[in-house]
Amino acid sequence: MKTKKLLALVLALAMMLMIFAGCSNNNGTASASASASASASASASASASASASASASAATLDGEVLKIGHIVDQTGVEAMTGAEAQAALEYAVEAIGGGIGNRPIEIIIGDAAGDASTAVDQARKMVEQDEVVAIFGPTQIGQKTAVASYIDGVGIPLILYNATPGGMLNNNEWLVGSGGTTIQLPTVMADYAYNVLGYRKMHTIAQKTTGGENYMNPFIERFEALGGEILTQQWAPVGTSDFSTYFVTLEDADGIAAWTSSNDAIALWKAWYEQGLQDSMPIVATMHGGFTDYYVVDALAAVDPKIAEAMLGTPAPITYVQDIDSAANEEFVEGWVAAKGSIPGGNNLSGACMQAILLLQAAVEDLDGDTSDSTALLEAIFAANVTGPEGTTYFEDGSHGATKNVYVVEITKMKDGSYNYETAKVYEDVSASGYAG
Repeated sequence: MKTKKLLALVLALAMMLMIFAGCSNNNGTASASASASASASASASASASASASASASAATLDGEVLKIGHIVDQTGVEAMTGAEAQAALEYAVEAIGGGIGNRPIEIIIGDAAGDASTAVDQARKMVEQDEVVAIFGPTQIGQKTAVASYIDGVGIPLILYNATPGGMLNNNEWLVGSGGTTIQLPTVMADYAYNVLGYRKMHTIAQKTTGGENYMNPFIERFEALGGEILTQQWAPVGTSDFSTYFVTLEDADGIAAWTSSNDAIALWKAWYEQGLQDSMPIVATMHGGFTDYYVVDALAAVDPKIAEAMLGTPAPITYVQDIDSAANEEFVEGWVAAKGSIPGGNNLSGACMQAILLLQAAVEDLDGDTSDSTALLEAIFAANVTGPEGTTYFEDGSHGATKNVYVVEITKMKDGSYNYETAKVYEDVSASGYAG
């Protein structure tokens, strides 16, 4: 009884801590491009490090307030995600000096409360009452879809800093996929499994959701194109609490490609460990969020520390990790530590929000601070080429999904006992259409 009560408590905690489950359902590309001259100008002015950006914005902030919206879940099951995203975007603004040029930035926060219609209400208020020049977020796929429909009618940039499905971005000219596309992550992981780990035969297990399909189907396609064999494909409904039946009949293979989120991720990892597969059939994650991020490992460590220990070294694809070897990231991490008292956590929110703010900064500077024309602002964002803690971010070939680095990371335990990621391999400049080698 005590074990069951503890597990129930941890599962409830995991739901509250679910970070980036919405990441599961976002990513993509779309078509809109700026002129060649604007691109050259923005690229030249924006390909600076985060520290240089901060220096450039250190001027007296006595101009017109630059209002931006930020839709997050401050309440509901995604409240922890919202709190971390809110803190990350606020820090990013601080890191560039609190403004752009002489214009101080004001962030208008809107609580989506885990509901798509509420997210639209917040977007409407931001546009029609607060008169923001752009909106950042939301991170959840349902909210993104709903807000994108509203934004398409009013015409201001909606900057999505976590991965978004390509189909969504393709169908709306106002969407800015600064977080890249969902296809980038699993195609990188397929290459890593085949060419680095040397896997040739694999099983797959994923959540039967749009997110699960977005993060597993591209992996399968790419792995098979490389010459690998997928022995079985299994799809688990949301709310699966016992994954033992998904593992018990598996024939020998090099590994398992998997992705689920939140409580389902807890249940999957627990069943994998209890079946004794940690040595014979390791898991590779086709997406980090909701599955391998630090809070999942924390929750499992509370159930049984041995499960968390067995997860160490598990690879996952991500667009930001705290140990990226670059001057821009070193400066970013130093500033983050000074402000927060700890290194950036084991998810991509801190770097993603910083990179998104750098894109806005580059665009506003290219327009000499004039954001009165939303179309011009959108074109300037797509023309930008910025360097920040994630590496470089830019848009090519009319894509609305950013080309950017993807990092294969491994779950690691830090000296202080916390769980985080460390870089195993860098895939540079991965196109929004995915990694093709």
